[in-house]
Amino acid sequence: MRLTKVIYNDSTEFVVGIVSKLTKKNLTEYYNVDDYKQRKKALPIMTRHGTKEVPLIVFADENLQEVSAIWSEQKPDWKEEILKNLNNE
Repeated sequence: MRLTKVIYNDSTEFVVGIVSKLTKKNLTEYYNVDDYKQRKKALPIMTRHGTKEVPLIVFADENLQEVSAIWSEQKPDWKEEILKNLNNE
């Protein structure tokens, strides 16, 4: 079982729909940086991965160690990159 953390804002909410369809058997945490309480939890994750841009998707293994991430500066094909990271379980 893997953990997926999704950090987004109101204008990048499309990524929530993509992740929710693809990560049915995985645990997923969502953080909206437009919400103050959620932003406080999201900022340390964003800092660890060296980005202030959203969306950011972080994949963690069974031991909750972050193993990979996808962020907007990479200009990814979101669906393809999420599937690739999920298949590397």
